[in-house]
Amino acid sequence: MNYAEERDKAFIEFVKNDNLKPWAKVCKKYGIDRPKSWKAERAGIYKAVQYCTNIPEDVKVLAMQKCLKMGFNPLIKPIEGSEDKAWEQ
Repeated sequence: MNYAEERDKAFIEFVKNDNLKPWAKVCKKYGIDRPKSWKAERAGIYKAVQYCTNIPEDVKVLAMQKCLKMGFNPLIKPIEGSEDKAWEQ
């Protein structure tokens, strides 16, 4: 299994079951620093899920709902000057 597959599996487990253990293992394996703030980590995962092409739509919707419930915008604002106009819609 490659990084993207492991990440997606861990993200799905977190979104569906609020279980961060698989994500913690992925972070440890690949040397990814985790935020000290539990809120930032969770919101970041919910946001990242929206841009993972192999995560099912129902999981994306659930992640979006949970992110909104936390008070965060579930989408990542594009970089200034980007051609991505989806943010403005």
